[in-house]
Amino acid sequence: MVENKDKLLRPPFSLRLPTPENPSDHVRRDSTTNGPPSTPTNSAGCVPQEPIQNGAVTPPLAYPTDSNTNDHESPLAGDFQPQLKSTPKAASSSALLVNLPTISRNKDHHVFSVADDVDAYLERDLDHSRLNRIHGHLWMAGRPLNARPIHRQKMMGFDIILTEQADLHLLKFSNKIFVKPLPNYMLDFLFWETYLCKSEDLHKSACGILLSYVWLICSPLDLKLAHKLDLLPSEITWLWWKSFVAEFILHNDPNTLDKVNKRYHFGELRLGRINSIYRIRFFFTHFIRGYLYGYNRYVVFFQRNFAWILIVLVYFSLVLTAMQVGATIPPLNTNTAFLQASYGFSVFSIITVAAIVGSLGVMFVTIFLINMFLAIRQEQKQRRDRELLAQKKEKGIAKA
Repeated sequence: MVENKDKLLRPPFSLRLPTPENPSDHVRRDSTTNGPPSTPTNSAGCVPQEPIQNGAVTPPLAYPTDSNTNDHESPLAGDFQPQLKSTPKAASSSALLVNLPTISRNKDHHVFSVADDVDAYLERDLDHSRLNRIHGHLWMAGRPLNARPIHRQKMMGFDIILTEQADLHLLKFSNKIFVKPLPNYMLDFLFWETYLCKSEDLHKSACGILLSYVWLICSPLDLKLAHKLDLLPSEITWLWWKSFVAEFILHNDPNTLDKVNKRYHFGELRLGRINSIYRIRFFFTHFIRGYLYGYNRYVVFFQRNFAWILIVLVYFSLVLTAMQVGATIPPLNTNTAFLQASYGFSVFSIITVAAIVGSLGVMFVTIFLINMFLAIRQEQKQRRDRELLAQKKEKGIAKA
């Protein structure tokens, strides 16, 4: 992880941008008293008005009241701002971590509390290293274009599958595409300053995920679909999202892509081709499992990878049947060349089918033995690690 020693990294949006807050929070706070719910106010403490235009009531908006704000600081300066509560100037560490998971796991599958090691969790949550290892080959898995908006994905028949793995974000297979929901902490300015700006790698990875959502959500319809799929916090409104995107592209040029992880120089990538790249590039370690091993049964593995063999056998059957009919009727039954060709193709078909069946049998036994060996070795390693950890804890308690 590259540390930000010179403190040059900054959040990709400004502090003056409001942080989305669930409007029901106002009602919950007021419900503890006997009086009626209080009227929501803006960051300046003013009650937003409801302008009437042509007899219609427009959504409640608040005017920016910061006298130090200039027109060149934000594309929305001097315009209406969404009616959302402003980001506080300071927040406790517990407030910053409230939306993080309870536990996480490192690469060795050891469990740790996220609150105890936020940096380790973020390295795991924003890890794109596996894709970056094959960055020079990603042109075979997708074009260097931005991803399609969500409504376009649905129009093309893609089912969106939620995943928490950043290195599966925007990977597609068949009629499905993986999408990582946008973490709440990426919309928190203070969280960026406290954690994400400490590392250049984390900063670029987080900016890349935000950029991917700029691609995915381009219209109110995209935002509605994102809410329906639980990709975004439910309190985000379209006006807030527009102001957020305007701030983001001021800090991160969506065309140069110089401040995002290099994985996001590409949009959608084909998972099948990435699996093939991994199996060839890392033959001795990833030939069987590839990039993502998505099989929970052997029958599924063979169905997905060897269904083409059935098509070949069907063609063989049709040709052999035609040859058999031709060998019984004149003039083919007296044609020496045809009879010799039929004999040769029959022998070839028998040998080919036997070779295919034998290869599948050898592959099944090999995969089974490898998985069994890895499972036994993993179980022994985990047992030793747990015993050592238990001994260390006992010694620590005894010393105390």
